Amino acid sequence: MALSLTAAKSAAFVKGTPLRASKAARAQRAAPRMVTRAKYGEDSKYFDLNDLENTLGSWDMYGQDDQKRYPSMQAEFFERAATGLSRRESMLGFLAGLGGASILVWGGKGSKDGSLPITKGPSKPADVGPRGRI
Repeated sequence: MALSLTAAKSAAFVKGTPLRASKAARAQRAAPRMVTRAKYGEDSKYFDLNDLENTLGSWDMYGQDDQKRYPSMQAEFFERAATGLSRRESMLGFLAGLGGASILVWGGKGSKDGSLPITKGPSKPADVGPRGRI
């Protein structure tokens, strides 16, 4: 605001009318009709130990917690399959081996399929410089 007023009064503006400062228009809002309140029950309780089902929700409707959830053969299969991956070192070794193998497979097959310039070679001869050198 101050920059425009000083520029308008400077000698660079030979013709024209000086600028007047005016306040920006503000949006007018109606007063709120209702106060927003975030409370549960009386006395601004957010957590009610006497009424846990309404406070936390009913966890009984989400499923079973007992061991009869899966058939026994299916549970035994997954327990045996994941036995080797239960330790951190074995999981790290497995993922490192799998990642290294995937990089090697991509290097052998994927780089040719992707038509990378390093696999195709130069497409035209190199330009000769000013002294006959490349």
